[in-house]
Amino acid sequence: MTKLSAYEEERQKNIQRNLELLAQFELRQARDSLQQAPAQPQAKIPVKTPGIKKPAKRRQQPVISYPSRAGSRRLRGLAPVPIEIVDDDDHATGQERGEKRTSPTPSAASPTAGSTALDEELWDGKLLKADEYFDKETRDKAIRVDGHYSGWINPELIEKYQFEGSASEAWEKNGGGTFSFKDPLGTGKKKSGARFNAKAVAQQMFKKNPNMYFYRHNEPGVEQWTGDWTEEEKSIFLEVARKHGCGDKWGLFASYIPHRVGYQCSNFYRSELLPSGLIFDVNYEYTPSGRPIYVGNRNRGRQ
Repeated sequence: MTKLSAYEEERQKNIQRNLELLAQFELRQARDSLQQAPAQPQAKIPVKTPGIKKPAKRRQQPVISYPSRAGSRRLRGLAPVPIEIVDDDDHATGQERGEKRTSPTPSAASPTAGSTALDEELWDGKLLKADEYFDKETRDKAIRVDGHYSGWINPELIEKYQFEGSASEAWEKNGGGTFSFKDPLGTGKKKSGARFNAKAVAQQMFKKNPNMYFYRHNEPGVEQWTGDWTEEEKSIFLEVARKHGCGDKWGLFASYIPHRVGYQCSNFYRSELLPSGLIFDVNYEYTPSGRPIYVGNRNRGRQ
């Protein structure tokens, strides 16, 4: 019999010791009991299907309820808001400061934020003619126009730049052609869908179409002013309106007012002069708060 090496002897001792330890824990008996016990059905393990993802749940946003806007008191069957009558001399001054109109007799002040709110509350959609809206003093002093400018260029500019005597002569003697919005220069070359730089086109029409030129440009070399109008400019405007009328051809109209162009005159007319009652234009009627609304022919040119 081959003698075991010291390593093998030690290994055999370890095996014997482990067997004795297993015997103490009765692991063999437990194994035999498990093998003799009836087989239990295995629980089903859920299998995930690859490639299918459940949509993530979105966080619900809180529902915010806004109060509904109140409609007309007349339509809701409510009594109208009482209006206080004020006859003191400070009434017009108060409206110029932006206070709410409180008198049923309209004054010459422009509409304010407060009066506009009152307008929305009371207005049933009916517009008032200027003679119905303004008081007698304003009616007596107002300049009345039919919405048309009947004059030509400022005579000083005609002499200085040798303009023709009428719009038709200016057009024909400076190239002629047929004007259209697709061919504003009257060259006969219409470009379908083409866009034009209105200010650049107007600059080329100084002699041919002065109304178009002065609508966007001042006299050459004259600076354009912005901001509030001076009392002197306002006086010139009213004088030209009294003599030639106003409401269209704003470029020609502006040739009388240095440093202002046609679209500035048009804006000043609608935002200041009509609401103040200094000019009555048959093409405009008024809301109860004094806001002028154009009721004339929409198809005619407004320059």
